[in-house]
Amino acid sequence: MSLFIKAEKAIDLLKTKYLMKCKQKTYNGEKYNIKYLFEERKGSKDLLIVFTACTKVGQKARYNYIKTLDEFKCNKLFILDDFGFDERGAYYLGKDKDFAIAKDVEALINHICEKLKPSKEFYIGSSKGGYAALYFGLRRKHTYILVGAPQYNLGDYLNLPGHKEILKYIMGDCNQESINILNEILRDVLIKNKENNNKIFLHYSDKEETFKSDLKPLIDELRSLNYKCKFDLEHYESHAELTKYYPQYIKKILSENLSR
Repeated sequence: MSLFIKAEKAIDLLKTKYLMKCKQKTYNGEKYNIKYLFEERKGSKDLLIVFTACTKVGQKARYNYIKTLDEFKCNKLFILDDFGFDERGAYYLGKDKDFAIAKDVEALINHICEKLKPSKEFYIGSSKGGYAALYFGLRRKHTYILVGAPQYNLGDYLNLPGHKEILKYIMGDCNQESINILNEILRDVLIKNKENNNKIFLHYSDKEETFKSDLKPLIDELRSLNYKCKFDLEHYESHAELTKYYPQYIKKILSENLSR
């Protein structure tokens, strides 16, 4: 990693910590309290809704892409996923099969959208955040969904070494039935909402470790359901490398699609 990228990440982390301490709000849902940052921009017709990726082991969840989006003067809603056994996230879904985190996050999004009545909604996230951007963005109509290498067959992914505690938190166990349920969630969302006229912008690499297990099946499903999609294909070999490419893709797509 170059010194420039390291410096950018350090600045982003400092700003994020400041915002979490001084600007963070809490939405009191029916079952869970959802932490978020909301930046309202008077005169803007657009709303960016941004979800968090997983942090490293031992590092609690934090907001992503704050610095990346700083140049865009529009309404922004950053939603934190600090649930889970180690506060690194539960894919915005739930605990012990209640799926109530998802319901409360959706209620927060609906609340902000009812307040702003935006002309355009953009759902943004990578990896875990990309899964959430698809899950919530597809359920609303006429949205723009900008994702980087999201998981798709979530049960299989969380059943891998290093992720099973997240699987157990969300489902209460790690049995095959629970794995199958998680594998079907995003597929069901795609099928049920295919008439919502959403636009999907997907950044991915065909060489990284989640391509065959998650990204190719997702792309195949999007094409079979005739979703409006644009793909940004790279060839890096590690899932972690998406952080080098995806931020620039966000900027490109927003620059082309934000209201003038």
